[in-house]
Amino acid sequence: MTEIHDEASAEAIPALGVILPSSNRVVERATEARLAGLRAAACYARVPYGAMLAGEAYDNSVFLTAADLLADAGVAALCWNATRGAALGFTPDERLCETVTRRTGLPMVTTALAARARIRRCGDRRLGLVVQGGPEEAELVGARFAEAGIAIGATVSLGITENRLAAAVSLSSLGAAARQAALGTEAVLIWSTNLPGWRLPGVLDGVPVLDATRLGTDALLASAGLPVT
Repeated sequence: MTEIHDEASAEAIPALGVILPSSNRVVERATEARLAGLRAAACYARVPYGAMLAGEAYDNSVFLTAADLLADAGVAALCWNATRGAALGFTPDERLCETVTRRTGLPMVTTALAARARIRRCGDRRLGLVVQGGPEEAELVGARFAEAGIAIGATVSLGITENRLAAAVSLSSLGAAARQAALGTEAVLIWSTNLPGWRLPGVLDGVPVLDATRLGTDALLASAGLPVT
């Protein structure tokens, strides 16, 4: 009788740790679609949505718990795949990454930091913005990006205040919002990981579409030393 052991081959597949808000319905599906055909597997942990809304900083304790649990799965890197960091001004995301890495020894990225780096790297001088909330959210996020040296052009607010409902926005509505935000800009950013931006084409009317969830996942791949194609 021949005994077959699969342990070595399973261990060889890199695991990626994804932390997401508790009310998110999109990140897992978007991540699995992004990893399709790649030799990588994602592991997920959720943190309470309220932990990202209190004041000007995160509740680090819930993120450390999530990171510890993902570290138990042997992940190579971690990603906080949510957009709150831009509204907070990016510094809380930088501090969160430092805190988690110091605790776990794992590299960590966030969607907000990934977006800032991607836009700066590609030299997009004027960015269109689609947000799921109201005009106040668009104004705040736009101002934070401007503080980071990224000019914001047209903005479109979808007026969704219940986070989980953003996942139900139709592709036709989201595409129309992206086209509106793209007017006079070099790229348009879908700024919510609970909007199905990953299902839109990468280019609309000649303007690149940057999806928040995809940006976070690509940064996670790179952080783990995996190719981003």
